[in-house]
Amino acid sequence: MAKITISCSIPVDNEVVTEFLHKYVGYSRLGVARKLRMGEKGCFYTCPLYTDDHAKDCRLIRRMLAFFESKDIPLTILKIGAQDSWDEVDLEQRDPWKISPQVLLALLDASPNGDT
Repeated sequence: MAKITISCSIPVDNEVVTEFLHKYVGYSRLGVARKLRMGEKGCFYTCPLYTDDHAKDCRLIRRMLAFFESKDIPLTILKIGAQDSWDEVDLEQRDPWKISPQVLLALLDASPNGDT
C-alpha cells in the first residue's frame, strides 16, 4: 500500500480554503490555517492507499484535488511505498517523492496489485 501526503506548494492565507479543509479533514480552523501558511511543510492530509477505506479516501482526495485546482493553488503530493517511513523523507529535498495530481488520480484508479 502506497502512502501519500498532501500540502500546498506555497503558503496560503485564505478563509475559504481554511474552511474547506476544516470541514473535510477535521482539523481545527486555527490548525488548518497554520498548516496552510507553512506551504510545503504544512501537510494537511496523509493516508495509506488501498485500505478498507479506499473508496472513502478516493472521494475525499478527488474532492480536494478539484477544489485546489479551482482555486489555482498548487499542491505538493508526496508518495512513499508501503514499507517506507515518512521519517526517511528529507523535507528539504522532496523531489524524489513528489508526484503530480494526475499521477495521484491514476493511483486512486489502480488496484493495490497494479491492475486498473
